[in-house]
This record gives sequence, C-alpha cells and structure tokens, in this order.
Amino acid sequence: LDTLEEWVTEIFSEIPNNGLPRPTFGHLTQPFDTPEFHKLYRVVPIRKVHSLTITWALPPQEQYYRVKPLHYISWLVGHEGKGSVLSFLRKKFWALALYGGNGETGFEQNSTYSIFSISVTLTDEGYKHFYEVAHVVFQYVKMLQKRGPDKRQVIWEEIQKIEANEFHYQEQTDPVDYVESLCENMQLFQKEDFLTGDQLLFEYKPEV
Repeated sequence: LDTLEEWVTEIFSEIPNNGLPRPTFGHLTQPFDTPEFHKLYRVVPIRKVHSLTITWALPPQEQYYRVKPLHYISWLVGHEGKGSVLSFLRKKFWALALYGGNGETGFEQNSTYSIFSISVTLTDEGYKHFYEVAHVVFQYVKMLQKRGPDKRQVIWEEIQKIEANEFHYQEQTDPVDYVESLCENMQLFQKEDFLTGDQLLFEYKPEV
C-alpha cells in the first residue's frame, strides 16, 4: 500500500483540481429518436444464424443498483423451465435459445437511459415465423406486467442467494482487472458498496 500510495501521489498530484462538479446528463430524457424504435430492421448476418432481438429504451436504472430490477426481469424472461417463453418456443421448434437482460456496460446503462433486450436464437422454421415469435415474447412480458412482482419475493430471494453464492465462491481475478473494476464502481455506488454493488442484490422493492 505504501508503494502504491507513492506511485499515485507521484503520477496524479500535479493534475489541477478545477473544483467543478461531476457532469450529469439527466436532462437528456429522450436520447433516442424513438419513432425509429417502433420499426423492424432486417440485418443480413455474416454467419449462418437467425437471431431476433427486441430492444427497449428505459429510464436510467443505475440508481436502483441495490434492487437490480432489470436483473430480476431478465431472470424471469430467461427462465427455461415449464411455462417459460423458451419452453413454448422449443415445443414449436421455433427457437434454440433465449436471453434477456442489460449488459450493465456504459452504453447499455448510464445516467440518461437503460437498455433492455431480449434475443432469441431461431431455428430455420422459427425464422419463417418470427412475427409469431415476437408476439409470444410480448405476450409474456405483458403477462409479467399484469401480474406484477408483489407475489414473487421468493423468486427475488432465490436470485439474491444465487448471486451471493457466486460472489463468495468466485475465482480469483487478475489484480489489474479487479482494480479497474473497483475504480468504475467508485463512480457508480455508495462507498459501502464498492466491492459488491455490481453483483449483489440488497433490497426487495416491488414498486421499482
């Protein structure tokens, strides 16, 4: 620590402090040309793969890092058991895999907006029925919206325990990568959550 402190002092002490507050971009409430979001875009892939991706631009969610609402929703959307979207699509031979969520990168989650995407890897037959696949996904999201999260605290607590176990038993990472990650966390979380804010779930708030 003494050596590191000496390095930091040597390298950074001469950078002037201009006393300005950290810039915020909360005034940019509509970062996207939203009419362009209400369209279907076809992109010819390089690999032989059929993928349907549905994307929503949401209000910024990083302030709710202790609740992680998008992580909770992605858990439900990405569930593969009985009654799930993927289970239904597989029975139709329309899909091979499904993923929903937010990558929590600076592009997908920041002070202006948060992105939530659901990606479905389609079979050849599923590609012929991609409108129906999209309809099923929207139906499932609508069902989650109607039923609400109030009676699903058990699921949230299950996610909380799994994330806690993964945190406690994670493999040791490269020190340089770990320090970089912590520095990023220092810009996003409260001081007591620098080590855990990007991984653990702390509070169950169904209204969020």
